[in-house]
Amino acid sequence: MSKVPAGCGPRARAARALCCGALLAAAPGLSAQPEHGRLDDEPNQQSGVVPVIEAHRERSSFLDGSKLVLRPRSYLLDRNRDSGKDSVGLALGGALAYQSGWWLDRLRFAATGYTSQKLYGPSDKDGTLLFKPGQESFSVLGEANVTLRLAEDTGIRLGRQSLELPYLGSHDIRMVPNTFEALAIGNVADTGLAYMAGYVDRIKRKNDDDFVSMSEAAGAAGSDEGLGFAGARYKTAAGGNLGAIYQHSLETFSTLYATAEYPFVLDNETTLKAFLQYTDQGSHGDALIGDFDTSMVSAKLELRRGLWAWRLAASSTDDEKGIQKPYGNPANYLSVIVDDFDRAGEDAWLAGLSYDFQRVGAGDLSLFANVVSGDTPDSGSSASPDETEYDLTLDYRLRESWAEGLWMRVRGAYIDQDEDLGGDDFFDFRIILNYEFDLL
Repeated sequence: MSKVPAGCGPRARAARALCCGALLAAAPGLSAQPEHGRLDDEPNQQSGVVPVIEAHRERSSFLDGSKLVLRPRSYLLDRNRDSGKDSVGLALGGALAYQSGWWLDRLRFAATGYTSQKLYGPSDKDGTLLFKPGQESFSVLGEANVTLRLAEDTGIRLGRQSLELPYLGSHDIRMVPNTFEALAIGNVADTGLAYMAGYVDRIKRKNDDDFVSMSEAAGAAGSDEGLGFAGARYKTAAGGNLGAIYQHSLETFSTLYATAEYPFVLDNETTLKAFLQYTDQGSHGDALIGDFDTSMVSAKLELRRGLWAWRLAASSTDDEKGIQKPYGNPANYLSVIVDDFDRAGEDAWLAGLSYDFQRVGAGDLSLFANVVSGDTPDSGSSASPDETEYDLTLDYRLRESWAEGLWMRVRGAYIDQDEDLGGDDFFDFRIILNYEFDLL
């Protein structure tokens, strides 16, 4: 892909957004949630949206509809570097989530507590993001909110909550997700137009128990600015999606994200799906984290036939600055286990495959693998080491009696970096156990 020119002013940025063409001109909208049941889901490639309110169905009363769910999780992460500092941690914890039924068919209350307790984590091998800095265990009330149903499929949610939007979400890839103190309004629609808008005041990051302002999380120490957002998506009956979202971090920077997805059914067993993403970012106001202007374009083709899937993807990032993602959920088809491949001036490609072994013993076994290579400038202010990441993920989901819902994910990633520019090769190994069962 050709790079978008760097260092352009507001008019040029607007022109680039318009050149995104069909993404914005036809019908803006957020892409649909990741397909449920797909065992090769990569949580780093977040481009979906979880609505404020659930789809229309019979609503239970306050007590009858109350749920208390325990979600235990354990996580081993071992990152072994050739020359740099290693990172190792083993954690046990998870979440306890309560959600009420509907009071007077209008109000619903929810709260979730999270914990990450250290089983192993030497202080000289920090950096896993499983714990607070210093390998310190922690617990936090991450969610505590109320949802008001305004209309049949439209609601407003206030309080500590989870958001799942591009560049603004839980980024649930460790023990505890990001959560936010926010006000959000939106609707849900299986097809047609859906929207979501709101204001986010503070964020609790994945390895912390304190909520800080959005501007401070972006890097402006001592500041106290929030973020406003608005987006929509249009989904066709055939499965196509068009979407866009705009996020305005007050006095820091803004993000415009747009996406288009469309499936082509080739025969009864074969589907080809095309994906396109565009991100545009720039500072504004007091530019509390510096003056910059950057963008990224990413595209992917995915072919699914029977139990197999193959994918090819490529991306190109402006050479002025890398993509900023302090609020979670990086949105790039080349974002994989360790790296996002959206550094300044980076051109990258991905090749991957997936296979579903289906039933093996007491559960379902699947695997997926990716190879991603990124090329960056060798000189100048944007210089950084070229790198290639080799990934393999094995998923095993038990389907027997008490073990129903137990999911084990084993992941390995080898990162090969150009040592001439200070790169450091390393191997990243993870074992994650997830379980979920109802207490009420």
